[in-house]
Amino acid sequence: MTDTKDNRLRLDNFIANLPCMAFQLRLTAAGVFSFPYIGDGSQALLDIAPRDLEAAPGLFTELIHAEDLDAFRNTMLNSARNLTFWGWEGRVVLRDGNVKWLSLGSSPQTTPSGEVEWEGIMVDVTKTKLAEIEFARSQEQLREFSSHIQDAKEQERLRIAREVHDEIGGLLTAIKMDLAWMKQRLPKDNPVLEEKTTTIENLVDKAATAARNLAHSLRPGYLDSFGIVAAIEMEANEFQQRTGITCKLGHTDDDVDLNPDVSIALFRIFQEALTNIMKHAQANEVKVSIYSREHGVDLTISDNGRGFVETERAKPRSFGLRGIQERVAHFGGEVQISSVPGQGTTVAVTIPHPDAKAATNGALPQKNLF
Repeated sequence: MTDTKDNRLRLDNFIANLPCMAFQLRLTAAGVFSFPYIGDGSQALLDIAPRDLEAAPGLFTELIHAEDLDAFRNTMLNSARNLTFWGWEGRVVLRDGNVKWLSLGSSPQTTPSGEVEWEGIMVDVTKTKLAEIEFARSQEQLREFSSHIQDAKEQERLRIAREVHDEIGGLLTAIKMDLAWMKQRLPKDNPVLEEKTTTIENLVDKAATAARNLAHSLRPGYLDSFGIVAAIEMEANEFQQRTGITCKLGHTDDDVDLNPDVSIALFRIFQEALTNIMKHAQANEVKVSIYSREHGVDLTISDNGRGFVETERAKPRSFGLRGIQERVAHFGGEVQISSVPGQGTTVAVTIPHPDAKAATNGALPQKNLF
């Protein structure tokens, strides 16, 4: 008997020196819970003496942050109902106003009387959690900054494209008209002058073509005029003519009505995917589909090229795929990039409609807990 007491004392001392709180929690069929055992760590963790917490279990739930209390209840009920591991992470607000993040872990078992009982520990994970939150905040700020840069680039491209089309295009047209006027008035018996004016006309035509191509590369005019489906179809045709790679397109009968920002994002994603195919895929066929569905717009680009392994995708300078992911994340969408060596690559993008409502999981039925 003495050995048993000594062992229990050593165990209690060991637990008391851990940076956590050991506990035993019992839940009755009526939804009443209690703490048959609380380790000495409760004083350091919660600023509550073990005997006080055993006498008044509600002291603990009173500390739980209001936004995290439902999760505590639901995870406990789910664990009790299915006899599965109980894991919970949430905040407690101590009596002095300090906030701590706690992580709870325990496996349940049933008692002969039909109660559910857990034996586990609660650990202070405040430093780790705050670091995670700060990291997530930094990631979000980087994503917002990246999106801001993309938006600024698109606006600048649009401005330059308009200037090239309107200003330079207009000047070249005026020059060509003046050349035509001069050509009609040149002496007919001077072939050198006539040849020179013809040469200048050809140069002006080449300059006009280069200006149109530049304006198109900066901002395809038919995207704003005819919509995303027509823009993708025309870009696919140009890609096929330029590379010799067959490009097949599937789409809805009508054009997809999208926010202009979403349209240009999808178009840039399509361009980036085609660039990757041209540079790396060694494909001879590309299949493209764009469909507007109830949940959002789906854009899929597949090729039958050499594919790649995951290590290639993780290379430091794989900016193309990362750029696609950042563009999609900006609109709360999803992107799946799948590839098998020798069997091609598929980029599947989904961007939700602005009015699409995310499905919510129903809350677990609650008893009269706490």
